[in-house]
Amino acid sequence: MAWGKNGTPNTLSGTADDCDITDLTANKLNVFLHHKIASGAVNQRLSFNNDSNSVYAARYSANGGTDGTLTSQTYLQTNHYSTDSFTFSYVCSVSGEEKLMMWWKCNQNSAGAANAPNRVEMVMKYVPSPDADITRIDMNNNAAGDYAAGTNASALGSELTPASATTIETGSIYIDTDTNQRYFWNGSSWSLQA
Repeated sequence: MAWGKNGTPNTLSGTADDCDITDLTANKLNVFLHHKIASGAVNQRLSFNNDSNSVYAARYSANGGTDGTLTSQTYLQTNHYSTDSFTFSYVCSVSGEEKLMMWWKCNQNSAGAANAPNRVEMVMKYVPSPDADITRIDMNNNAAGDYAAGTNASALGSELTPASATTIETGSIYIDTDTNQRYFWNGSSWSLQA
């Protein structure tokens, strides 16, 4: 399985309420990374495929507190913090199955080393009807503030074709510095110089 960049990473050049990746290739496994730079109060909401139906559910804990649950949601509420945060998530999107996600966020909290960061752990599921593979991730804000310039969303996918290897030119020489031996490439194999 080869991992590689999936879709076009989105780095905001100015303030905005959306930081989405809209051109994901459908993969069984994805990793999503999101760095939110806040400009005022931000109420971060996550959805897939621009789907605003009641098809999301989650279990979460903030700073090690008691579990909370969300069911039959039109999006997943992921952040009420007005400071910078970083999110990392794994998503399993198998055709014909509920889409499952493990999600972690850390938030700077108040500035300075005298203040511990906040953390949120969440497991989620997305149950599209009719079934659909994940081809888009939306990170939207509906509070008075904005995502600031530099906010970024990136994705990795598991079933991507890696770029082909560099061709070795016929006549190339390799010198093994441990044995001080020289090898020549004849276009199909290496041979030891006599």
